[in-house]
Amino acid sequence: MPSDGDASAEVRELQQRLAVEQQARKRAEAEADVLRRASEPLRKEVVVSYGKVEDIGRQAGFIFPLLSEMRSLAARDPATLSPAEKSRLLDLQRRYADMLGVLPEIAGFQNNPEEYGNFFRHMTQQAADLSNAQADQVDLFMQQRAREMIRSGLNAGSKPADQAQQDTWEEQRDQFNEQTADGLRQLLSPALADKAGIDPQLMEFLETDFDKTSQSGFILKP
Repeated sequence: MPSDGDASAEVRELQQRLAVEQQARKRAEAEADVLRRASEPLRKEVVVSYGKVEDIGRQAGFIFPLLSEMRSLAARDPATLSPAEKSRLLDLQRRYADMLGVLPEIAGFQNNPEEYGNFFRHMTQQAADLSNAQADQVDLFMQQRAREMIRSGLNAGSKPADQAQQDTWEEQRDQFNEQTADGLRQLLSPALADKAGIDPQLMEFLETDFDKTSQSGFILKP
């Protein structure tokens, strides 16, 4: 049976590991923001394989429904977490940091309807355990939305260079996102849509619109 001293040492070690992981998460958030800005001129040229789109979609579908669990664990006093809870928190933080790193690539999917539909197909299927038929519907719907987004000049590759035009463009994108989220929620049942986390805030987060999503729980504060 471990002594009190051994237990205290173990807690201190776990706290130190947790602090390191939290610092890594903060760095990942900052790096994702830098990547978003640096990749802006290149988004029209993003090329990815379907396999990679599928993998990213599944990765997103795994982590987004678990953000509330991660926030809850991270908000607790580390001394109150069991070893299993500490391990779970570290795993979720690692996966979340990985997800932040690929956000610029996800935003680039808007410029290719097939990639956009394929990403949402696998994200929602992973998150909400959709049947193949339901996933097919999501894929087709999001391809249609991507084509409409491109026709309307609201995709990532069409962002105006003129700062004076960007506010109006962002407002139009927000409205488009709301309509897309509403359409997805109607396509799926409310329970499935909630399970997949489908709402306008998720759509904005996937566009790396961090200012508007910072208070929705997608960007975690240290």
